[in-house]
Amino acid sequence: MEIRSDLMDAHLYAFNRTTLQDVLEQKETYRSIRLEVLPYLVKSQLRSAPSGGEGTIVDETGNIVVPPSSNLQCLSQHRAIAPSAFKQDLLPSSGGGTHRCCVYIASKNKYCHRLNSIQAYCDINRDVIGEASHLSGYSFSSHNNIIHPSCVLGSKTTVGPQCMLAEGSQLGDKCGVKRSVIGRHCRIGSNVKIVNSVVMNHVVIEDGCHIQGSVICNNVQLQERAVLKDCQVGAGYTVTTGSDHKSESLARK
Repeated sequence: MEIRSDLMDAHLYAFNRTTLQDVLEQKETYRSIRLEVLPYLVKSQLRSAPSGGEGTIVDETGNIVVPPSSNLQCLSQHRAIAPSAFKQDLLPSSGGGTHRCCVYIASKNKYCHRLNSIQAYCDINRDVIGEASHLSGYSFSSHNNIIHPSCVLGSKTTVGPQCMLAEGSQLGDKCGVKRSVIGRHCRIGSNVKIVNSVVMNHVVIEDGCHIQGSVICNNVQLQERAVLKDCQVGAGYTVTTGSDHKSESLARK
């Protein structure tokens, strides 16, 4: 048995449908796959079938009660079963309804991240223009950023390192973009500052807007001189002219 403390559960599970249905029918009180179903299956993997082998007793919770005389036999069974979680060729079912649980451990050259918060979403976007830039399919320019050839930049507009501008987006004059991701077909006016933010697709940002530490969803419109700091703006929302928002979630009702 190998015990590790450097792995993270990605909360992505694949089940044999029949097996999952059987478990849920037997355990009607189960409500959580992660906290109840999965531990039950793992426990079932390491227990002997009730009818298999003399001296093996399974209690009502599924734990094995091993008499002292059968310690060696039990260890041998576990040694044969446990390695199956790390190999493609699984041991054949031995009857008695024993389950097989396997885990995929991504190698260090893979990218895996659990997205369960706004902060995690921002971190992933920064990774795509950083250490995981290969996921975008684009290559960095000489300025250490990603700007699609179809983008149009106005006079005196600067796009800093660790930034990404997707295809079809347009920026007006004297704009500044730092450590941010801008999606497809966005229309950004003049004198706009975007810092440490994520702007999704088809967003319209009018002249003089300042955006910092925010996430702007699809089809949002920011009217002139709007200011956002540490905000999340839902799809299709319109931020009115001259409004100033800080640490707010804005969405259509």
